[in-house]
Amino acid sequence: MPINILQRDDGSMTLGGDDPTVGFINESTEWIASSVDKRFFTATRPYRVKAVSATVTVAGTDGSAVTAAVRKVPSGTAIGSGTALHAGSINLKGTADTVQDLALSTSSTDLDLADGDSLAIDFTGTLTSATGVATVTLAPKYA
Repeated sequence: MPINILQRDDGSMTLGGDDPTVGFINESTEWIASSVDKRFFTATRPYRVKAVSATVTVAGTDGSAVTAAVRKVPSGTAIGSGTALHAGSINLKGTADTVQDLALSTSSTDLDLADGDSLAIDFTGTLTSATGVATVTLAPKYA
């Protein structure tokens, strides 16, 4: 029987079996010029957010700021009322094909997803020609 080394959300390690539900997972969402705020992942167990990054593939061209935030959104909550997982915002007018690694919130409660919480992307401004992808890395939480 294979044994996996598992990293807990606090960074410590433990040994596990061949359970396919363990280990880090990445959840991504793309945006295009006509995109609207949307949920792209709903947790079925507790998770800890470990990283948030985004890559613009085509920069937006609107004259005003064009940004996005990745939010933790509990069930029954509007996307715009969710909690941002990171400081600052994703610059949708940023340099194409350049990864934007976002600084995570310093509050662990912001980064903990409960069963039923969603990840969502919240846009501001007019996307015009903006396209790209945002990725969130999650670690399952263990007791």
